[in-house]
Amino acid sequence: MKTIQPYRAVVTSFSSSLAPQQHQNTGFEYDSGEYILSIASSSPSQCHHDVVADASSATNSCVASALSNKCIVIYDSKVGQVIQRIENAHDGPISQVSFFPWEYSTAGGGETNNQISNHPPLLISASQDGTVKVFDLRTKALSSSSAITTKLALPNEQALCVSLGYGGTLAAVGTSKARVSFLDLRYTSGTNATGALMGSYVDAHTEEVTQVKFETVSNSSGQTKTVLATASEDGLLSIHDPSQPSEDAALLSTLNIGAPLRHIGFFGPSHEGIYALTGNETMSVWHWDSAQKVSDVGGMGLRGLLSNAVGENGFNHDGGSSVEYLVGCTWANNMHCDQANLPQSNPASKALHLLAGNSEGDGYLFRIDADQITPLVHLKGGHRGCIRDFCWIDNGIGGQRLMTGAEDARLCEWDLSGTSPAASVLNNYRGGKSSGKFTKREDDSRR
Repeated sequence: MKTIQPYRAVVTSFSSSLAPQQHQNTGFEYDSGEYILSIASSSPSQCHHDVVADASSATNSCVASALSNKCIVIYDSKVGQVIQRIENAHDGPISQVSFFPWEYSTAGGGETNNQISNHPPLLISASQDGTVKVFDLRTKALSSSSAITTKLALPNEQALCVSLGYGGTLAAVGTSKARVSFLDLRYTSGTNATGALMGSYVDAHTEEVTQVKFETVSNSSGQTKTVLATASEDGLLSIHDPSQPSEDAALLSTLNIGAPLRHIGFFGPSHEGIYALTGNETMSVWHWDSAQKVSDVGGMGLRGLLSNAVGENGFNHDGGSSVEYLVGCTWANNMHCDQANLPQSNPASKALHLLAGNSEGDGYLFRIDADQITPLVHLKGGHRGCIRDFCWIDNGIGGQRLMTGAEDARLCEWDLSGTSPAASVLNNYRGGKSSGKFTKREDDSRR
């Protein structure tokens, strides 16, 4: 296992409660009070955590970051600069953000923001205020009021997650009322999508729907279709065919995970597998079409198993647990460590990887095989709080880097090859907010 420091990092929100001269001695960049709740990459991939097959097809990557102060910040990850900031994007906490697919295009007019010309123009967000919003990032005067806004149907219904399918023309929204609602995002009226509610699945779950995921899958004959996975606090993971006319006809399979679900995702060459991470910090993998469990991946002792794997590589912290929580999984280029203990990526094959972390801000990337868990990379020195989300970004030369967001208000970019020089967080205070630029690492006595 190789220990690496972040290639670049940025503080998304500084505390404005302290005078500028006080920040230098208080570690202010870790004490702004703002969390990063969700991040998303514009890299051309359908799945939020997937590494794209051909990263060079993207001109640039930008990263959307949803903050706990209800703002959304858009960064150009190629140069590390802010290109958009949407203040008070919602009236409640933002649950999730996601870029529209690259192929999704509009005939939209209005004043254009030239900085966004190399990036997907539309971003969707879901919030606990009960709304789903679509922001056109090409608009210069971008605000919450300029977004296409859809309000969920039931009183006090919260939007907890969102996923885009069918090329971005349909959105599925998981809600606090155990419903999965669908939004029509086709451009059928002038230059604006309607955002109209099309209907809801109401019988699949009995508690909050915490995850929804569209995926295009293929069968043994090479035929493709779009399916939707929904997961809930009730411990059930259901697979649907949204092309069917009714909820009963759409249900393909139901998996009883047995614990409240936090993260799900498809994997495999034909996306025939699905993984499930639970609030109990457990993981299981399934063949979704047959509803058969493939593995419990360590069962209730998974964190101990991961910590032992880390400890065998000499990274236990004061004899305590190295792994305290699971962040998420990614179906990515197969990684292994070479003789110099450097992680190497094999674009010719893919494997399931798990990102886990601890309260000190460390992250650990593992490869999950059928009969083995292999520790690959120790992400060290980037965060001082729990990692909340991650995504893959284009590194500008046909490869990928890992981006993580955490409860310390920081975005960290990691070169998993470990060969790039490290860079540090920007230490300038400007009116209580980050200027959004990355800088080279300087001596930091706090580390």
